[in-house]
Amino acid sequence: MELKCPKIYRDGKYLAYGGNPEWFPGTFQRRAGCGSVTGTNIAVCEGLFSEEVENSESIPHESYLELMEGMYQYMTPGFMGYPLIGKFKKDFLSFASDRGKKLKARSMFLPRNRQDCLDFIKEGLYHGHPTALLIWRHSRKEFREDNWHWVTITGYDEEREILIWSNCGEREEIPVKVLLDDSARYYIGLVRFEENN
Repeated sequence: MELKCPKIYRDGKYLAYGGNPEWFPGTFQRRAGCGSVTGTNIAVCEGLFSEEVENSESIPHESYLELMEGMYQYMTPGFMGYPLIGKFKKDFLSFASDRGKKLKARSMFLPRNRQDCLDFIKEGLYHGHPTALLIWRHSRKEFREDNWHWVTITGYDEEREILIWSNCGEREEIPVKVLLDDSARYYIGLVRFEENN
């Protein structure tokens, strides 16, 4: 099961699977803007940019950067970046509200039970909602470049037990047993949004 992650094109050629903070013009934006990029990816999936995005399978790079810049105004990182689950929820809900959409947030912080984590992600995907994942600290070497970092979970391959996510514009596949490794030290958080009925 894999949701339609925004696909970005430049000059008619495929560029990225979701946004990339490297596209931001500012140095600090590029270094700490992964939270707002994840927010943008989720907002597109949730239809919050329906006026600007006709087809999430083919979005011009320039247009996507404008969406990211708009989200950055809501999800502006501090000097330590944006490693805050509560702030992510609050800022995204504020953005959605300003767009006329009432959403509610669901989250897990520092979950240690692999099955609970997976159930949380799968439930969201089943109902069409991607999950924002904060990798705060992780001792596995696979995450050496991705600590203190947000990614957008867009899919799960049940047969192979593989998570699919957008990380800096790349579609990556990560085994669940690597992310949720009982023998590793890790601090993660999960956030997803759904309709507030």
